[in-house]
Amino acid sequence: MTADEIKQTFWLTLANAFLPPQRPEVATAFRTALVEDLDELCTALGIAAQPELTAFRLSLGRIPDNLGLLVDYSHLFLQPPIPAKLNLGIYIDGALNGPCLDALENAYRLAGIVKRDALKDLPDHLSVQLETLAVLYGEPDPALSPEQFANVCLVGALPRLTAAIEAESTASPYAPLARLASKAMAELVAEPDKKTLQRRRHAERRADTSLGVWRHCKTCGKPFAREKEIGIMIKALTEAGLAVDHLDHCPECRDAMQGYFKRAIK
Repeated sequence: MTADEIKQTFWLTLANAFLPPQRPEVATAFRTALVEDLDELCTALGIAAQPELTAFRLSLGRIPDNLGLLVDYSHLFLQPPIPAKLNLGIYIDGALNGPCLDALENAYRLAGIVKRDALKDLPDHLSVQLETLAVLYGEPDPALSPEQFANVCLVGALPRLTAAIEAESTASPYAPLARLASKAMAELVAEPDKKTLQRRRHAERRADTSLGVWRHCKTCGKPFAREKEIGIMIKALTEAGLAVDHLDHCPECRDAMQGYFKRAIK
């Protein structure tokens, strides 16, 4: 397989892993085959995943059967108050159906991806986004690169989903699985290949920030706000004759202006 085909398989595997394990064959595959599949894929991709895979194996040992896996999944992701929400827009906007959802719908439209009629999940569901990422890796020259799509929501939301899962249950197999997804996502964004760099340069020339791609802090490197929002603030500050250099840094790194652009994430 080519590198992109391996990435496609990796993200599709994770997309399926975060779907409800309702069918016996799905739950059995999760408990018996998933860890070896991920180990092989991570090795091929050069992802140092042994800590996460070791924790995943240990956590699976605490799941007695398929029903136990479904109970664990339901407790985390389905039953109120839903400790960890798989609709990732809430980690970006603090509520469902916010601007992040609009940005994702624009991204799907640009990529030419249409939701299946049988699919009931919202566009910001983790599995929907990861499957889309896999689809984009399967396209020879997609209108929207996988990295661009990841920056719409996944890059900022996955670490927060991981934290929510771990706050509820570090013993759940979904905790190391989410950590692995976050690690792989960070490497995807941090180390683009030459083809990706060319796409990014082309995107920068077009200056298209309407999809909600993220601005990364120049000090610590983490994503902290969508470029569209930063653009609005820069315009307002410039018109008022005020400095805008501080907008290159996240709130935590601009000590003198702590809280100037801080979003409440529930």
